[in-house]
Amino acid sequence: MYIYRLAGENMDLAEAELNGFLEAVGEDEKASREDRLAFTQSHPKQLKRLALTHEVTEEIDPEEFRPEGSYAVRVKNLSDKEIEKEEIESEIGQKISTDENSVNLEDPETTVKVYITEVKRFYGKLIEDISRNLFEQRSNEKRPYSSPISMDPVLARVLVNLSETSAGESILDPFCGTGGILIEAGLCGIMPKGLDIQEEMVEGSKENLNNYGVINFDIKEGDISEANELFDEYNAVISDLPYGKASKQENKAVEKFMEFIEEFDGKTVFMYNKASLGDYEADFEVYVHKNLTRYIYVI
Repeated sequence: MYIYRLAGENMDLAEAELNGFLEAVGEDEKASREDRLAFTQSHPKQLKRLALTHEVTEEIDPEEFRPEGSYAVRVKNLSDKEIEKEEIESEIGQKISTDENSVNLEDPETTVKVYITEVKRFYGKLIEDISRNLFEQRSNEKRPYSSPISMDPVLARVLVNLSETSAGESILDPFCGTGGILIEAGLCGIMPKGLDIQEEMVEGSKENLNNYGVINFDIKEGDISEANELFDEYNAVISDLPYGKASKQENKAVEKFMEFIEEFDGKTVFMYNKASLGDYEADFEVYVHKNLTRYIYVI
């Protein structure tokens, strides 16, 4: 069994992202979840695609598991109970100790994780540590071209995974702006296609994608009504709908988007600043700050 320690306050969104990712990498099963942990029987590839998962471990039995080389034991308390972390780490460390291995708390070859929930303990050998720093390096202010309303890279990656798009397939962002969604798609091996009505945004997106090593992309200037003339095909539509602009201009763009996706047969994932739109209700809400909550739709 494989154990995923989910990130963030929205566990439902983290679980949905994990399941979208599993579909994208060709795994048939859905993850089960217990509070902040999720579980699969299969060992998926491309684990670094995940944005709302801190780490992935392979379940072990501490009565039988004996690591080779150096190791460290780390306890993560996911319950409301008070625990003695050092005591538990020492207890498990002694169990898995042999004459052939040794403790190394600084740079261990094997890290054993102990997850303590309200009802039981889970033990795992760390197989993937998903660093937040990788996303921070692509934050809006660190891109060559930026805009105040550009999407956070973690959220952009979540939308990509919710779309269930596999490496080698393609996505279209018809309001691509500075290319935040396109960057995350490209880094997942997905062909990013983007459209924006402003030439400045188109050129800025191209600069940003090149900066992060995404060299295979198709970004064009144009209105969403021209999308099917400008692009041959794409497997999913992913976008952050315009907001915060002049009301009439925003409403017109959103209206065109809704007409556009009505004719699209694939999966559509988008973010907006209202909890309902036309006949659709948002699937998830994302708290940004006290004056702004965004909503994710998966259609």
